[in-house]
Amino acid sequence: MKPKCNYILPFERTLYDVHESDYDPLKDIEAFWKQYPIGMIRDNLIELQSKLNSEQLSGFSLHLLRALVAYLTAHLSNLDLAPLSLSEVFETSKEDLKTTKEISDFFQRVSQYNTKP
Repeated sequence: MKPKCNYILPFERTLYDVHESDYDPLKDIEAFWKQYPIGMIRDNLIELQSKLNSEQLSGFSLHLLRALVAYLTAHLSNLDLAPLSLSEVFETSKEDLKTTKEISDFFQRVSQYNTKP
């Protein structure tokens, strides 16, 4: 694999890991918040922005930080997230996850076939 592409694999793998039978999203959420308090997230995004100086990345970083702070605040305040109107927005993500599920299933079948004597 080309060194320039090495950083892409963990990002791609994240979308496939959710299809593993033992995947537990709560573990990932807990691990994330234990490793990255909100101040550290902010500091990392600022550091990343200062190195890349990209207007598009800056906008995304601000939106990401705002969303994480909102989720954290909602969690700490025990807010009910059910009233959020995101079903249309999530349809695209559902399609992406459906595609990664199909690809994941394919590779599971191939790997099972390759391990048979």
